[in-house]
Amino acid sequence: MSESQKQENRQENKTVLSAYIGVAGPETPKYLLANHFLTDFFQTLSEKKMPQISCDSFQKAGILNCEEDEEHKKQLEESFDRFFQRFSGVDAIKTNFKNKKFYFPLHPQMLQSGSFNLRHLLYNMLPNIEQEEKFRQFQTMVLEYLYEETAGVNYLLNEMCKKLFQGEYRKTPPLKDPEFVRLFEERQYRRLCKTFEEDLHCLLTHPFFRKLDFYKKYDYLATLLDSYVIQFIIKRNAVSRGTVQDYVLCQGSATSHLLSGGAFHRACVQNYAELREVFPREMKQYYLLQMEKETDEKGFVYVWEKREKIYVSKNRGAEKEEQGKLFLNFVNRVFHSRYKDAAESSLYQSAKRVFRILNEGEKYCFDKDKFVTFYIEVSRARQGSALTKISSTLPTCGKDIEFIFPNSRSRHKFFALSPTLLEFFVRLYLARKDRTYAYLDNFLADLEERYGICTQKTEKMERILKKMRIKVPFQEFRQNEQALLENLDEINCLVRLSDSGYVITFPEEKGEFRLL
Repeated sequence: MSESQKQENRQENKTVLSAYIGVAGPETPKYLLANHFLTDFFQTLSEKKMPQISCDSFQKAGILNCEEDEEHKKQLEESFDRFFQRFSGVDAIKTNFKNKKFYFPLHPQMLQSGSFNLRHLLYNMLPNIEQEEKFRQFQTMVLEYLYEETAGVNYLLNEMCKKLFQGEYRKTPPLKDPEFVRLFEERQYRRLCKTFEEDLHCLLTHPFFRKLDFYKKYDYLATLLDSYVIQFIIKRNAVSRGTVQDYVLCQGSATSHLLSGGAFHRACVQNYAELREVFPREMKQYYLLQMEKETDEKGFVYVWEKREKIYVSKNRGAEKEEQGKLFLNFVNRVFHSRYKDAAESSLYQSAKRVFRILNEGEKYCFDKDKFVTFYIEVSRARQGSALTKISSTLPTCGKDIEFIFPNSRSRHKFFALSPTLLEFFVRLYLARKDRTYAYLDNFLADLEERYGICTQKTEKMERILKKMRIKVPFQEFRQNEQALLENLDEINCLVRLSDSGYVITFPEEKGEFRLL
């Protein structure tokens, strides 16, 4: 590809909002996110063909045979249905879809696809995944990771579900979205894609994960996927601001004394707020770019009301309705919004209020910045707007893996390592290093270097705090370190050495530790 073509692609990429974002909706629980990611590797049954799985389904397929009398048979069927519902995770994977149930995929064809998903971002982050050989390699690894080492009840249900579903369940490689191809050609994203591939490969193949039960393995897979949605947002923020500071300030515990308002806590809240604004900021920049060709020579656009409709035009002298543009059609065309005709009435009311239109027929003049600001306010008034969806992606993914606190609707959120997330990172680190023990300092340095998760007082941390103009007393760093140690103690992953050093390990390995 020539340099001019690359330049062209980069320019085109800047005007395609979905390339920045890669999400269709935020309200995706982590298990549903994992299900959607897997649908890029395995076939899904259509909604019409997907059976309402129950005891009756297995009996009709000849897999189960109940010879009890009618009274006992009914009780057994009800018990089986409740057991299967719990075992297959219907209660855990909560959805907003009516008349549709999602399951832990005890067999690949139990996967279902929904409109809210983040899988497109994650699939496109895997380098060369669209190539047949690479795709088959990962497809096989996923299949073996989830289904080949099942035992006990898992094994029985896996065999039953295999017989219930018929037909091919492996997919051929889907093509990558061209928008993502252009985006991930950028140098800043290559390292992110590489680490995602390495971590996913490690999780799917290493005995530290492979020897666990199905549900624990599935939970770890979902945690990894969610964490990389956040990693993408962190990277996007750095690229958007033109810096190399792709980091998060992270508290060692969500329940430490730092919640009382210390300087480090304030820095964590400020750091989160900066990341939270990355997509609204980019959306506004995108809108301004789109508006440049829609204003007159002086950079103005005119808005007016006529017969309970709002019109927009760059021509002040437009007297006829045909010469203007309906507000709904204008924003759909210019901003690639997706308002339907049915939304015109509510949109009219919001636009009239926000743009402060008082007199019918009078033309109100706005520069592009003011028009965009007002339009964002109008779109916020509509539940489920693109801006709301994009903005809520970060807290949703972070909350699901217990990385962002508090869980309430408080605006003052911050990053913190919960015991469950910390145990996941410990396991992943030890698996990557292929050892059962490691020094705590090395682990924390890896968290900072690989994922931008900063918990200790380091040169990088000091640069971050200096930029924020926040001075953190040394004592607060010590307290944050103590909170982290208490977290590790809680999950039984910490070994204290005689010389005040610390070693991390798995909970199941701690009793076997011997100081060499």
